[in-house]
Amino acid sequence: MGAPGEYATRVAEQSALAGDVFRLTLEEPELAAVARPGQFAMLGCGSGLDPFLRRPLSIHRVQRAAGAVSFLYRVRGRGTEWLAARRRGEPVSLLGPLGRGFRYEGNGKRALLVGAGIGVAPLLFLAETLMGLNWTMTILIGARTRKGILCRSDLERYGIVQVSTDDGSAGRRGIVTDLFRDAFVKGSYAQIYACGPQPVLGAVQQLSADKGIPAQLCLEERMACGLGACMGCACQGADPSRMLRVCAEGPVFDASEVILNG
Repeated sequence: MGAPGEYATRVAEQSALAGDVFRLTLEEPELAAVARPGQFAMLGCGSGLDPFLRRPLSIHRVQRAAGAVSFLYRVRGRGTEWLAARRRGEPVSLLGPLGRGFRYEGNGKRALLVGAGIGVAPLLFLAETLMGLNWTMTILIGARTRKGILCRSDLERYGIVQVSTDDGSAGRRGIVTDLFRDAFVKGSYAQIYACGPQPVLGAVQQLSADKGIPAQLCLEERMACGLGACMGCACQGADPSRMLRVCAEGPVFDASEVILNG
């Protein structure tokens, strides 16, 4: 796993996917060469010191041959508004890759990938990587409405995609965890990978325990430093005496490692 570095990147592409969700692709061959699925980067969101804090974004896709790294993000404030205004050739600074990513071993296995809302962000890089190892994938993605379903066509290149929406405007009406039953009727899995809000991760954690199938959870958390120094992103470990830093010990945890509050 490559050590994190400071990079002065340039925008290769910026595109609006749905409403306030954007995909930003940056030119940075060194980062592209060492990044792993599930890791993240801290992106600068201004030309000076305002906003002062960088924003943590999951690495969404890596194009190693092109030396490019992509990030999926939702505009939520001044920092991400600044990012969304960047155009081709403009500079964006970042620190990365950071954190512990997804783990995978062996070839030809079967995996269940679960993402809700912007939680699909790290799953594309993971799916591309697992495809290279000849894994077979079922991918469950959920959102509130049809417009919130992200990266469906991208993910369909790598596995069978099932969709749910809260209002029933696409796929099954309900939340993404409602798709679990169908997924397990149609096959068993060597590994579950999930990213999304805590209620979704909590349901995956329970499913992992019930089915005896290992699961890895990518936690979404606010971060200040991204390096484990400030403890601002700490979560409760399964060992009650231990707090785990999402940015350092995570953001990907085995389901048995953490206590979720959602």
